[in-house]
Formats: sequence, C-alpha cells, structure tokens
Amino acid sequence: MGYLTRMLIEKKWRENGRKDALRLARQPRPEGVAAEAGLAYLPDGDPMHTLNLYRPEGAQGPLPTVVDIHGGGWMYGDRELNRNYCMALAAQGYAVMGMSYRLLPQVDLRGQVQDVFASLRWLEEHGAEHGFDLSRVLLTGDSAGGHLAGLAACIQKSPALQALYGVQPLKRGFTALAIAHGVCDVYRFAFLRPPFDQAVSREYQKLLFGPRWKLSPLYGHASFEDTAPGLDLPPILVIASEPDRYYRQSRRLIDYLDRSPWEHEVILWKREQGEQLTHVFEVGWWDWPESRETNRRMLDFFDRAVEK
Repeated sequence: MGYLTRMLIEKKWRENGRKDALRLARQPRPEGVAAEAGLAYLPDGDPMHTLNLYRPEGAQGPLPTVVDIHGGGWMYGDRELNRNYCMALAAQGYAVMGMSYRLLPQVDLRGQVQDVFASLRWLEEHGAEHGFDLSRVLLTGDSAGGHLAGLAACIQKSPALQALYGVQPLKRGFTALAIAHGVCDVYRFAFLRPPFDQAVSREYQKLLFGPRWKLSPLYGHASFEDTAPGLDLPPILVIASEPDRYYRQSRRLIDYLDRSPWEHEVILWKREQGEQLTHVFEVGWWDWPESRETNRRMLDFFDRAVEK
C-alpha cells in the first residue's frame, strides 16, 4: 500500500508540474521589475541551493524585504514556480527573494528547514548589497511553503527548535509572517476521503520524518500547533478561501490563532465570492482582480507591522 500511495503522490505532483509549466508559459509577467536569477546560497553546485532576487526597476536605496517560500507538497517546485507572483510583489515597491530548497524524498523535513535557513543567512550577509532592507522582513509562504514559513518563524524564536533542526538563528528576525492557504498540520490530511487520508498521511510521515517516523525527534515538533506555544511571534496574517480543497487546514489554523495570544489577521474569501478562488489562487494567478486585492492587503498588513 505504501509503495502504491507514494507512486500516486508523485504522479499528482508531476501532473501539477505540467499544468504549472503551461500556466507560466501563457501568463503575462509583471512589468517594471529587475530580476537576478540563480544566485547560489550554498557553494555546493546544487541547483536546489539557488535563489532569485527581484526589485522594481530603477528603485533607489534599500527596500523592505519580502521572503517567499514556494509550495508544492514539500515534493515539487523551485525558485521559478512563484516567479510571477514574486515579481508582482516587487512591482509594488519591495525587494523580494524566492529560493529553491531540496525536496522530498531527496531530504527530510530537517533538510528542507536547513535549506530555508541557509538561504536566509545568505540574504542576511549579502542582501544589503542588492538593495534589501533586512530590518523590515515579511516572511510568507503558500501551501506547504506556508507550513515551512510558520515553522521557520517558530524556529527563529526557539533555541530548542534550533537545536532540533540543526540551524542557527538569524541576527534579525521577521517583522511579520503571512501564511497563504497553509498546510500547517502535517499529521492529518483530512481533505481526502477514507482510506486515502490515512494512507497519504502515513506516507507523508515517512517522507518528512523517516521510515520510523514516530521515533523521529522531529515528530511532534513540526506542525504550527506543536511549535508555536510560548513563543514571542511576530504579527501573523492568514490568507484563505472557502473553495480551497485544503480549506480545513486554513480553518484549523485560524481557529487556533483565535484562541492564541498572538496578534493576527485573516483574509478569507467566501465561496459566494467566486468558485474560482481555489488553492493559492493569488500566487498562481497574480493578475486576477481578487489576487491583486489579496496581495495588496498582505503588503498593507506588512506595512502596518513595520510602523509599530
């Protein structure tokens, strides 16, 4: 059952890859943005250890920083997947970084977190040379990238988690965190019907934590609800939509934050506002009116956090 389940998961992401390639080929690119692509953040020659930088053309001086972690079920995607989305954010007056990171099953969750922090450390060391103001940083991610963004924000604030994941904290933290359609509960994939929900969940546990997943030191220290309690987290924005097939994940996160002490806001698109507003619509289709509004509201949230 496990082998078959993994084959089905991998097939799904290959299909998504073909769809995304067509979307990116047909989609207009945002104008007025300068890009630096394929910069290595680790000197090992691995193409998954590279990142892209984006700034408005002709912009002078350091700009507030947006760091984007792409989604793809932890198994798919690279720095090019969210290229147009990152360019759309940069066009609004921001310096944006989007990185590749190694994927399952090449590495486990610890390896992915280490890649994310390695890219952030590169930005910390070199970002100023490229016009990034690292005193103002919005960390965002969509879907599985939303999970990684939330986890990175928690790790930044927790020496215990830093030791567990084998990373060092950044000299400067994050001003704000935005989780878009995040899959932040990595133990339960309730959007699938039985028995596939349990089969897919079990296979993902093996991929994220190792074959003996319940014995992994990371198990129980990976979802947002595991890692956030007791931490001094920055303001949090959750972006969600009811037509999203993963909406239960967003709803769970929103309900958890509503019971928490952390400052947070929610952008929630209702089903009656459009059935097309599905999973990560504002990332994949940046030029839709609803996407422009969502992303503008996210940047407004960031600006308000900077002013505090």
